[in-house]
Amino acid sequence: MTDDRTGLAPIESLQESIDGTLSLPGWVWIPIVTIVVALILDTTLYFVLARLERRLSRSGHRWDDALIHGVRRPFRLWVWLTVVTILVSVLGAQLHIGWIERNVSTAQGLFTLVAIGWAGIRLIARLEKRLVFPPPAGRARPVDPTSASAITKIIGALLLTALVLMALQLMGFSISSLLALGGFGGLVIGFATRDLIANFFSGMVIYIDKPFVVGDWVKSTERDIEGVVEDIGWRLTTIRTFAGPPIYVPNAVFNQIIVENPTRMFSRRLWETVGIHYEDIRRVRTITGDIRRYLQAHDRIDQNELITVNFVTFGDYALELMIYAFTVPTDWQTFQELKQEILIRISEIIEENGATLAIPTSRLRLNDADMTLRHSGLMPGEDRDSRGLSPDRTAEQSDEPTSVDRDRKA
Repeated sequence: MTDDRTGLAPIESLQESIDGTLSLPGWVWIPIVTIVVALILDTTLYFVLARLERRLSRSGHRWDDALIHGVRRPFRLWVWLTVVTILVSVLGAQLHIGWIERNVSTAQGLFTLVAIGWAGIRLIARLEKRLVFPPPAGRARPVDPTSASAITKIIGALLLTALVLMALQLMGFSISSLLALGGFGGLVIGFATRDLIANFFSGMVIYIDKPFVVGDWVKSTERDIEGVVEDIGWRLTTIRTFAGPPIYVPNAVFNQIIVENPTRMFSRRLWETVGIHYEDIRRVRTITGDIRRYLQAHDRIDQNELITVNFVTFGDYALELMIYAFTVPTDWQTFQELKQEILIRISEIIEENGATLAIPTSRLRLNDADMTLRHSGLMPGEDRDSRGLSPDRTAEQSDEPTSVDRDRKA
């Protein structure tokens, strides 16, 4: 009797029980039975789990359809990886390949860990979406994207660590020995990856303190950073600049710079200076009063904040009026539209009071004597003697015919 050990105890028992059925050896029946059972199981899982996921997606719970979504495809993959393992084990037993018999159980365990890891990734990804966008039929409150990302990434890191340790143990590594060497090894690895570790813990601090979250507009003049936060990763934070291209900022940088978060403004400051002509100084009190009353009656001006309209200084070419207030809209586009509306109305108030907006101008004043000299061809302060011409000589030159006159006479 040949040695038909496959390295998998259940398969060996099944092979012995069906050996000789229909005059066929057990090792022939094993692949046939395995493939048929796998086809039935895979088809059943495909229809049952797909229908169950669609049904549970309409429920009010976050976790049920996410769990089915996570395990559906990895479970079907695990079924066919198991089939491959069985077929290879049967082949190894018939060909007497010893390393297959010795390692087939390890391979099956690694395939199982791969399927579990894939299922965990799919489950975590679906849970992150469910945390941010809970089912409409449920009563769960949405979680902000930054917190949801932090929760799922921590769970993913724990799952990955556990799977790696289990895989090392399956391959024959001693976990206790690895932990014993962890002190010195951790020191070496920590020194070599200190920047990576600094970015990791800085990312954790960002998740905990939440100076900004995904979707916030942030800026820092120290590093010329400005844009909308798209993602906060373990090592990098992705910021989409207003010019279009994204920038990738290491998380540790945010521990060293001051970050401004305009998204969290309660109101937005409007601070403008308007100039009117010096001739309109008698109308300043009326103009400032009308502008102040206009701002105090505006429904999109924050009345809880300071509203100031005053004549502040004599400018180089204008009387300067300061308009200082805060708008309720904080969105940049809405603020610009509101600012345009307010400035146009201020210009209309100035015109209604008989004044005009001042623009930079220069005036040149000339007395009558200077104008007379300019008409005679002399500069101011210059006389005829300084140019070598006497009044008599000038008169003679004016009476003497020129070459043009002689040609005309000829």
